[in-house]
Amino acid sequence: MKKVSCPSCGKENRPDARTCAYCAMPIDDKPAPHVEPISPYDDLFSDDIIPEKPQPKAKPLKGPVLEPDAEFEEPAGRKRMQIPLPANRDMAFLAGIIGVGIILILAVFFLPSTPPDQTSVQVPEITPEVTREIIETPKPTPDVQSGTGYTQFDNFSDKESGWGSYESDTFLKYYSGGEYHMIQKGEDLSDRALLGKDVTDFVAEVETRLDSGPLTGQYGMIFRFDNGNYYSFGINGRGWFTVRKHMDGKVYEMIPLTETYILNKGYETNRLGIKAEGNTLSLYINGKMVRAISDTSLTHGDIGFFVSRLAEQGFIKEQPVHVAFDNFKFGEI
Repeated sequence: MKKVSCPSCGKENRPDARTCAYCAMPIDDKPAPHVEPISPYDDLFSDDIIPEKPQPKAKPLKGPVLEPDAEFEEPAGRKRMQIPLPANRDMAFLAGIIGVGIILILAVFFLPSTPPDQTSVQVPEITPEVTREIIETPKPTPDVQSGTGYTQFDNFSDKESGWGSYESDTFLKYYSGGEYHMIQKGEDLSDRALLGKDVTDFVAEVETRLDSGPLTGQYGMIFRFDNGNYYSFGINGRGWFTVRKHMDGKVYEMIPLTETYILNKGYETNRLGIKAEGNTLSLYINGKMVRAISDTSLTHGDIGFFVSRLAEQGFIKEQPVHVAFDNFKFGEI
């Protein structure tokens, strides 16, 4: 009898055998179809959409079956009922119900039956923490308007208020537009306008503006003018101020030209103030005291305004210094 070879393992089997007795593979006279091996990279760039294989739904988990007690025997012919344990979510639900029940029981036995009177609740006052911080407080500067007050005010709307008018080749002073104007044309020259009073202690204030001319031109107030001797408090368009003493034809710089941020530079209005009380001379710019000095040279005299034209490189020699004054206030103390 001719034996049949297994196409899988090559072992010989009985001619009527349908499966191999050695490898248990089916024995078929037909040769297996030839299948080309598929490369794992053949489908990486395929345009075909392969539907996703539906995943089988997971079956609910069942708890273990309780084993019967060894001493207990089921009656013959009666089938034992097996009760599975609840699933995890059912256990969580039951645990939640049990927890809520425990909380309710504790609330009934341990909490008061009626709420406390809300009006009797005392809210504690919280005292903020005190921190020590050293802050340097600037000393307030006295206002030029403090003291006994002003007794005279002039806004230069009246051309007969006493300052007068004058015109020469180098100097002009006149009323115009509710202001008092002074123009100095001469190089390195200074001229003035006086109120015509002899006072000892006083406070005075005036608004002044460089209307045109070089920024080095000085202008401001003079006080305690007595027989050609006087003090001058001047500023210029560059934001500098100075205090000088004019004695016997000589000029002494009590405060040399000093720059200050309080001054408005250029062709802007500034407010100058003076308080002369005994030997103490206090100088103010825009309501702020910039210096207080002591001097016994002059004790009384007149008060007024001045303008000086100083040479400066880069400016036309013929360009005059034009200054305007307004809102003059004065009072004896």
